[in-house]
Amino acid sequence: MERNIISRTVGEQSKGERLQRLRAIQLIFEELEKSPNISVLVACEYIEDVYMNTNDGNGESSEYLESDKSYESKCFSINSDEVKNSLVSFLDVSLHIGKHIRYGFYTNTGITNERTTKLLKDNQLELPENVLLMNLLIEKKYQEVLPFIKCILIDDYKKQYLGKNETGYLDLIEKYTDDMWIQFLERIDWKFNQEDENQLEEALLLKVKSCRLYNTVSVSGKEQYIIDALDKELEKRQAYKDPFHRLINTDTVKTKFLEIGNNVASTKPLDPCYEDWESMEKPFDVRNINDKIKAVSPDYDETTFEIFARKIGSIEKQLLRVQPQERGAYLYRVFEACEEQLLRVVYKQTRQSTVEPPVVDDWIDMLVRVAAAHLGDWGKDYRYPFQSENAVRDTIYELINSCYLAFDRRN
Repeated sequence: MERNIISRTVGEQSKGERLQRLRAIQLIFEELEKSPNISVLVACEYIEDVYMNTNDGNGESSEYLESDKSYESKCFSINSDEVKNSLVSFLDVSLHIGKHIRYGFYTNTGITNERTTKLLKDNQLELPENVLLMNLLIEKKYQEVLPFIKCILIDDYKKQYLGKNETGYLDLIEKYTDDMWIQFLERIDWKFNQEDENQLEEALLLKVKSCRLYNTVSVSGKEQYIIDALDKELEKRQAYKDPFHRLINTDTVKTKFLEIGNNVASTKPLDPCYEDWESMEKPFDVRNINDKIKAVSPDYDETTFEIFARKIGSIEKQLLRVQPQERGAYLYRVFEACEEQLLRVVYKQTRQSTVEPPVVDDWIDMLVRVAAAHLGDWGKDYRYPFQSENAVRDTIYELINSCYLAFDRRN
């Protein structure tokens, strides 16, 4: 019987995608440390969050898949959806692609207590006292944890495939012996309390400095540019439908070192005004863009608000994919240009009366022109993630929709 499995890659908009890219970059640097002859391929959202294939130059190759989870405070147990989803995915890959593959579960958070569930009660499984199941799994105390693993995963596997067209491997998994389960679990590396995105980026700076390529070209002081270049390369390739086109390799790393070292790639520094954005007190104005426009132009066409909403949603997603400091610098420059024009021109007109809808459109066009020119001028010295008028326009919509900009002044 020909079998197929559920595709669990969700494309470029998946949560924690920046963590995935940074982990892929970290993995390729770690492998480069091992041998000058090693060949490494990495990709994001190929089979799992991160995929790595290595060849040591002596005919030995290996494959590694990693599930990456980025949260501010959430911790995990075996019964957490993220853990169950990862383990079911690993089971599928093991049976569908090969039992030689290694796996990893990487997260910046920790482990929490298991809770008694109806499933465990129905299967007469009582949780051990003062012991976390996840710790038993990490410590490879399989005889104690296996009854829970089998019960939870087989149940979740059934649920994930319920109503799906894919066949899966439930019949084979239900026949797994304890030894087969242990062989599977032995190939998983559990990585809890690891670096988050910001900490990981700091660690990567050291990886770049210790890389054997570091002294082959002059890249001292340009470590961040190399990380950024590899990050953007992975992000760009993530949009390709063909998964093989998502891969970068050791040659990609060498190319980026050469480009940065020889000033082929842009090496403009980060605008330090991101600190002003981070420290700026957020104005208190809970109105959205609809309310703010209606306040100064009651006859404004409300159907246009639907267009604004789509554009705001789109730019918010794009901004989330930009590094926090670079995003802050960009937003601050757009904000300061718009705020000045609002003070100079707009507030004088809205202080005493409302205006016709075309006037609002003219104001927005004015803000876009001024902000784009402002970015273009500062862009001679610093780098910004966006400079097109379309991106600037959508960013202004977002700043109006949030509390930062308005067409009137509230006392």
